[in-house]
Amino acid sequence: MNVARILYAGCKILNYRETEVFRMTLRKFALLYDEHLVASGIKKKDELDLDDVF
Repeated sequence: MNVARILYAGCKILNYRETEVFRMTLRKFALLYDEHLVASGIKKKDELDLDDVF
């Protein structure tokens, strides 16, 4: 796991402060980053996601 890459993406791409990124769980960060990719058109939304089931 590359902490510098997570910190860069959290601060520069998602516009969170450094302290907010460090306090996030990896699951929360992954969900926010995936939604950013979908909203940007970089990634397509999966038909059925595990979060949609539960």
